[in-house]
Amino acid sequence: MQSLPNNLLFFRQQANISQDKLAEAVDCSRRTIGYIEKGMHDPSVQMAYRIANYFQVALPVLFPDLNENTDEQKGIRHGT
Repeated sequence: MQSLPNNLLFFRQQANISQDKLAEAVDCSRRTIGYIEKGMHDPSVQMAYRIANYFQVALPVLFPDLNENTDEQKGIRHGT
């Protein structure tokens, strides 16, 4: 199962901080940050909130849900 895409690498590079520094700030390992950035690991809800709070961005900005389907993709028709 592939993890959801995220914007963690972008925000970390914009803040000019290392994986080590971010990991220390959000209480996880550098390896975990690397796996999240590469899309190899989905963070827990608590971890996702800690990371979003660190960058002071809304959770959906950092971890957009690209699996959300429109009604049309689900085969739902309105008004027919």
